[in-house]
Amino acid sequence: MERHKMSIEVSAKDLQRLLKLIEEEVKQEEISLLLFEREIRIEGKNIPVKILNDIVKGVKNLVSPLKPVLGKFLVVSGIDKSGKETQCFNPKGIEGILSIYNYLTQSSHKVKKVSLPSYDTNLGALVASYLKRESNIIIKGELSKDYAWILWSLDRAQHNDAIVDWLKASSKNIVLSRRWLESNVAYQKANDLDVKRILDLEKNIIKQDYTFVIDLPAEIAIKRVDKIESEKDLYEDVAFMEKVRKIFLNLQKYYPFGKTFIINGANPLHVVNKQILDLLRELGF
Repeated sequence: MERHKMSIEVSAKDLQRLLKLIEEEVKQEEISLLLFEREIRIEGKNIPVKILNDIVKGVKNLVSPLKPVLGKFLVVSGIDKSGKETQCFNPKGIEGILSIYNYLTQSSHKVKKVSLPSYDTNLGALVASYLKRESNIIIKGELSKDYAWILWSLDRAQHNDAIVDWLKASSKNIVLSRRWLESNVAYQKANDLDVKRILDLEKNIIKQDYTFVIDLPAEIAIKRVDKIESEKDLYEDVAFMEKVRKIFLNLQKYYPFGKTFIINGANPLHVVNKQILDLLRELGF
């Protein structure tokens, strides 16, 4: 892929100062976007321009007020390797699996696809670097977990305008996302972060109507991870993943937005698929 041909280095120290500024400023009740952007560009003067430009765009979405929409927003979530990608989009074309995307399009809906983290973007590449995944952007030095979570918020924020515009256009329009804000809440809660910080920062980010959590015991998930050594990352540890799993099982306690459904991901793929499609029918899709 093109993004792996040339590496760009970003100082963890410079990045952390900028992330701290962003959190502090978004808390303010009244924000001048012009002044905020100026502060970001001054504080981030040592960060490569194209990355800084994307950060500015993400921040603008963090501070832009929420708008009413007509369509529905569906999210499939859960711990790593729980089967989210297969059920959402079935990219490998597994026989007998009707992806949610194909089901919805066959039901006369127009569907916008989102998959997070979006590693093919600059902001998603920062997330990849922090997770020690292959990335064309390299964070040099140690970025504190106390501010690293904001990278996920910025990655998500860059999609917000397009999602809102899509859902405003028609009641037949649907957004289907593999992970959304609830995933950052679950993983960072497991990291002992106060999730109120995340929800406060992302108060203007659209929230989903329905979340399908594919539940899978961590010991099963980690075996799937071990089979794909190149995809392992910082968070793929069995004890940590089990901690995240338990938070997902109580997601409404930490993320009280929309309706949440728990699906047993330890079942065979076709059984999980049937459960999800049956749920969609019950919900009127």
